[in-house]
Amino acid sequence: MQTVIDLINRSFSLHQSAPAIRIYDNVWTYDDLRNLSNNIAMFLLESGMRRGDRVIVLMNKSIYLYAAVVGIMQAGGVYVPLDTRTPSIRLARVFEDIHPFCIFIDRNSLRNYQECQKLLDQPSRGVYLDESQYDGCEKISLKEEPSRAMKTLPPLCSEDLALILYTSGSTGVPKGAIITHGNLYHVIDFTVRAFNYEPGEVGSAFNANAFDMSLADMFPVLCSGGTLGVYPEEIIFSKNILELTYKYRISKMFLVPSSLTSLVNSNLIEPDLLNLKDVFLGGETIPVNMLTKIMTLLPRTRFHNCYGPTETALYTSKYTFNEPPELQSPILSIGFPFENNRFILDRTDFENEEMKGELLIGGPQVGAGYWNDSGKTSSAFGVDQKGERFYRTGDVASFDPRMGYFIHGRKDHQIKFMGYRIELGEIEHILSLLPLVKESVVIPVYTKEKVEELRLIYSGEGSCEKEIRKHLSKNLPSYMIPKSMIYVESLPKNQNNKIDRALIQKMHGEKGRLLGKS
Repeated sequence: MQTVIDLINRSFSLHQSAPAIRIYDNVWTYDDLRNLSNNIAMFLLESGMRRGDRVIVLMNKSIYLYAAVVGIMQAGGVYVPLDTRTPSIRLARVFEDIHPFCIFIDRNSLRNYQECQKLLDQPSRGVYLDESQYDGCEKISLKEEPSRAMKTLPPLCSEDLALILYTSGSTGVPKGAIITHGNLYHVIDFTVRAFNYEPGEVGSAFNANAFDMSLADMFPVLCSGGTLGVYPEEIIFSKNILELTYKYRISKMFLVPSSLTSLVNSNLIEPDLLNLKDVFLGGETIPVNMLTKIMTLLPRTRFHNCYGPTETALYTSKYTFNEPPELQSPILSIGFPFENNRFILDRTDFENEEMKGELLIGGPQVGAGYWNDSGKTSSAFGVDQKGERFYRTGDVASFDPRMGYFIHGRKDHQIKFMGYRIELGEIEHILSLLPLVKESVVIPVYTKEKVEELRLIYSGEGSCEKEIRKHLSKNLPSYMIPKSMIYVESLPKNQNNKIDRALIQKMHGEKGRLLGKS
């Protein structure tokens, strides 16, 4: 079976002088990318890396990052992307869980990396590629032509691990979803064929590297001989997003709906300057009014709703909108599973809710479980009567024979916010470590069907928002820190003397509604 590395190697052969990566006005060809990635692969192998060893990449977007991803996989390593802004305490938890062979860093992650080293019993090996000098880290020397030695590498197979993506964990420890080369190849090969990725076409590298949608940005483009138009981290929340979209002539773009909403609301879009053929939306609920507005504004662009948890390799179904949706539509279809992916509705806990059930996913994109966590793996993954594996998504879904599947919410306390999957229990667990807080509940605040912010309701030794924010910022990424915080004398309880989450959501879950002391 082929892998994405086979497809990228084909691009190296067929499109040697074609542009592979563009960042502002800087362009690197496929030959440039091949040379860098081969250098990295040979460095890892000569340093003693074995197939299946994990390699963390703690870097911002650059030619070195993309070369590192390809080089790690070429050498049989497992790519583990982490956000450079992740607090050092959280990084240390992942380092201890993953036991990396080495960690690729850059100037953006150096301070966090160094702080993290102080927290570890056994320091990790840091390596870098740029021209700087980083104390305590090893620079990879680049050779002119390392490709001859690459031919001796044994081929990858579908069962080999390709990457591990860390998501929020309810116990306060992030959990690593394992994706194999077979999982990854299935979704990337489908994407390239189904959406006509072509040599020379420009796709966006918009999403954060630690976010699974970044894989959908990168691999279809590089596997088809296209150009990856990179959006550096410093411009993601500025109007320069549109300027680069015009400049790069982007034709394919993966976005979370909140990013598209901010563009639509800016009223700066000039349709005649855009070359967008396909926009793929995923990671959170799509606001119907926003989609209707942008589809009216860009009638020549196809919009797709893509659905799939990290555990099943990016996305497993898609729905293409042929016309703007009805404004009165409460939710939008996620379509049908594609190419041997299977959806099953488990109605065990839904006898009183007509047509609804928990969505289970089976097929070739079901990942290998969670790294170093057999308990979570056995509870979330299973085997059906035919001996085929499936994943329990926790999403409540229904099925319509004409429109496909619809998502109605979650069974648990997990949400999607700004494209990130967040276990509210993880935030509450971190808060439980702060003596000033007695009890806490974190809830999503909705505007219509969209999560607008996170809100903390807590009791304890009085209002202490400053202390809470300081504590959370040391332990959690910024997108997991509640925007509003409300102190109450005590949290309401249900008849079983448990915190009444449903009542708290009803009392405090509307935007602009603050009941208590903030």
